[in-house]
Amino acid sequence: MRMFVLCGALAVLAGVCTAAAQRTPASDKQALLTLEDQWLHARDAATLDRILAADFVHIVPGGYILTRTEHIDWFVKHIPPANRNVRLDRVEVRLYADTGIVNGLVIAADDQGRETRRTAFTDVFIFRDGRWQAVNAQEDEVTHAAH
Repeated sequence: MRMFVLCGALAVLAGVCTAAAQRTPASDKQALLTLEDQWLHARDAATLDRILAADFVHIVPGGYILTRTEHIDWFVKHIPPANRNVRLDRVEVRLYADTGIVNGLVIAADDQGRETRRTAFTDVFIFRDGRWQAVNAQEDEVTHAAH
């Protein structure tokens, strides 16, 4: 029995080591860019539930600090329209071991493609439990053209 438990523990450890060995800076950056895009275009609470860590905090304009639950609750009450025209711009990803920081702009446009709003953001992700999870976000509305 002890041998079975030891072998099982070694198999789990080997799987964790293999998964960690497969991570590269390029794959981590791509994973974070993918999560940012999924977050920006989310249409359901399940997407946010998957991306946001249990200890997630979101600082939004006006000085409000939202917990994960508050963020998801607000989102569910204000699901963006399917034809919402938003995109990421000037996105940069910096990696520090199991921490990723993503900075960029969210550009919103009207039906004719004219820019209507810019928001600067910083999102912090931690690689935990075998996946990247957002632990912190902050956004500020840009009131002048930043180029």
